[in-house]
Amino acid sequence: MKPKVKVAIVHPQLGFGGSESPALWTIEALKVDYDVTLISAGEVDLERLNAYYGTGFRAGDFTHRRVEFPAGLRGTNKFAGLKGRFLLRYVRRAAPEFDLMISAYGPMDFGKPGIQMIADFSFVEDWRLDLNPSFRTWKNWFYGRTLLRDVYLGLCDGVARQHSEAWKQNLTLANSYWSAKRLLEKYGIPSQVVYPPVAIEFPAVPFAERDYGFVCLGRVAPEKCVHSIITILQKVRERGHDVHLHILGGIDSSDYARKVRGLAERFREWVHLEGWVQGEKKIKMLTGHRFGIHARPNEPFGIAVAEMVRAGCLVFVPDEGGQKEIVSDPALTFRDEAEAVEKIHAALGNETRQAELLEGLRRGVNLFSVKSFVAAIQRVVGEFVERQDHPQALRNAR
Repeated sequence: MKPKVKVAIVHPQLGFGGSESPALWTIEALKVDYDVTLISAGEVDLERLNAYYGTGFRAGDFTHRRVEFPAGLRGTNKFAGLKGRFLLRYVRRAAPEFDLMISAYGPMDFGKPGIQMIADFSFVEDWRLDLNPSFRTWKNWFYGRTLLRDVYLGLCDGVARQHSEAWKQNLTLANSYWSAKRLLEKYGIPSQVVYPPVAIEFPAVPFAERDYGFVCLGRVAPEKCVHSIITILQKVRERGHDVHLHILGGIDSSDYARKVRGLAERFREWVHLEGWVQGEKKIKMLTGHRFGIHARPNEPFGIAVAEMVRAGCLVFVPDEGGQKEIVSDPALTFRDEAEAVEKIHAALGNETRQAELLEGLRRGVNLFSVKSFVAAIQRVVGEFVERQDHPQALRNAR
């Protein structure tokens, strides 16, 4: 019997965010036909991951190689860039042991051609502030074009340099057509679009039986613009709509988190900080409310948006980014807070229009299914491995 192809799937660290779902479901897609190894930092709690992402992992389905960081980087969520370079250094050393390397988070120079998934554009230094304007207010001291930033990036390069041309030889998978267009414009790199999977199965709860309120899903961080959501809905309430808001996402002790906590306290009669929510509570919260809202501009995809849509919420989003491929009707997209208020006010005042908008959202939900994602990954990996077996085909494909 021919030995299984050895595949390494690389992810910085499996927590409970948007990039983990494609990583885990890639393992699910390949675990039967390939010898799969996960390379990541931190523990891998199969029970919790299965519960949160809908996977069905059992011991022995894949091997985990844990990357250990220096003592000063352990136990902190900061310095992701520096951690990424220690991960890169480990991966380059391990790459010769595997037939195929797959980065499930972003570009990676494996030392040989592989597959890379683009989850966001944090790797494009000169786009960071442009795509995340809130950083100019909350994190400019670190992410701005400063001497401190230059020193930090130099330290990262000292650990392991990401060669600017090498990663371009990989096969690239973009998480939206918006991301694919950005990659082509910036680097001239073509990519295939594979939408991330929404694995949660939501029960069908009639819209009329849901609470007259909003949910916001995702961590409380400057780029998510949670403060803007509160401002928008406060103005909607001033228009006569007695809506409330549940914010479902982890909240830390940062200055931004304190601002959001302050706003939630100020409007405590209708704003509720739920913290990190999973399992049945998350399902009940999403299917128990009529509306969803997301405020991050330039979101590369927006797994939270896709989850709210699949849960049957009528969701409002900014009109720039991959999230427009989930919520495309102009009646549900906004350029700024003022337009958001106007469009939410218009929709909330017209139940017939709400039903039409919901039907439009329902028609696209299968694009983000597990079935579609698994089929795409199996096809992409199968074709890549076949090209590796025929080197001339691989050269022609680049």
